[in-house]
Amino acid sequence: MKTIKVLVFALMAISFSACNDDLLDIKFGLNAQDVSYTIAPTTQAGEIVLDSTVQTINLDSVIKANGADPGKVKAVKIKKITAFLDAPAGGNFDILESGTLMMDAPGMAQVTIAQFSAVPDGVKEFDITPDTNVNLLDYAKKNILHISGKLLTNGPVTQATTVRLSIQYEVTANPVN
Repeated sequence: MKTIKVLVFALMAISFSACNDDLLDIKFGLNAQDVSYTIAPTTQAGEIVLDSTVQTINLDSVIKANGADPGKVKAVKIKKITAFLDAPAGGNFDILESGTLMMDAPGMAQVTIAQFSAVPDGVKEFDITPDTNVNLLDYAKKNILHISGKLLTNGPVTQATTVRLSIQYEVTANPVN
């Protein structure tokens, strides 16, 4: 009987040690302030540049609040981006054809965080699918992010327009690694 218990224990230990470490990952959100852009009226369709806007985050406090070890954080990725048309009141995103959103941080190269080419008709808000292959851990450690972009319109912007981006981050940590 002892032999069977030892054998079962040994098999469990071997199978557990062969497990993928990702099974033990913990994930939690990283709150960040929204970023806003005011777009001046234009006389024709074309490219609109969204100048770099600062977004501050506090990765260290979120890590501590979730009981994780800063040295065990594996990734910070964007989970969701939502664009809102805050002004003008009766406006929508109909003239928007496509866009690219970028991020940089002090001492870090600019990286593309999302691209989109389809915007639903008549909406004042829509979700933008982020590039989930981009690990922003080194950027998030800087605590100051710069969000910029380029938009392509199919018509002129007839009124000053305020666009707001809500960016939700997800932090992945592993207590074992």
